[in-house]
Amino acid sequence: MSFYCVIKTELSRRKYIIAALAEMQNKGEITSYEISKTKDKINVDRGGEVVTVSRINENSNYEIGGIARPAREISDRMKQLYAYESIKDNLPLDFEIAKETEEAGEIVIMLKG
Repeated sequence: MSFYCVIKTELSRRKYIIAALAEMQNKGEITSYEISKTKDKINVDRGGEVVTVSRINENSNYEIGGIARPAREISDRMKQLYAYESIKDNLPLDFEIAKETEEAGEIVIMLKG
């Protein structure tokens, strides 16, 4: 038996969420995602399991809703990749990424300054 759940996050930047979803799709972790142009909502498909990433208004954070197991798994991975994309985008000019690796779901970034 599956239960619908809503996971509240502190994710607030749409461009990092989209970048995280694109990375998840490139790695085969999700099948596809569809961005709603009229609403602040993204439908994420993981092999038939659909999860919705949305927020109520511009001032709120995103929520992930769907069946509990896939919603939790996608939420955890999306938070990780969101942070990664945010770090890459906001590096000070005197730093650059020297090496980045990912092993067993753990991302390691080595900076060169």
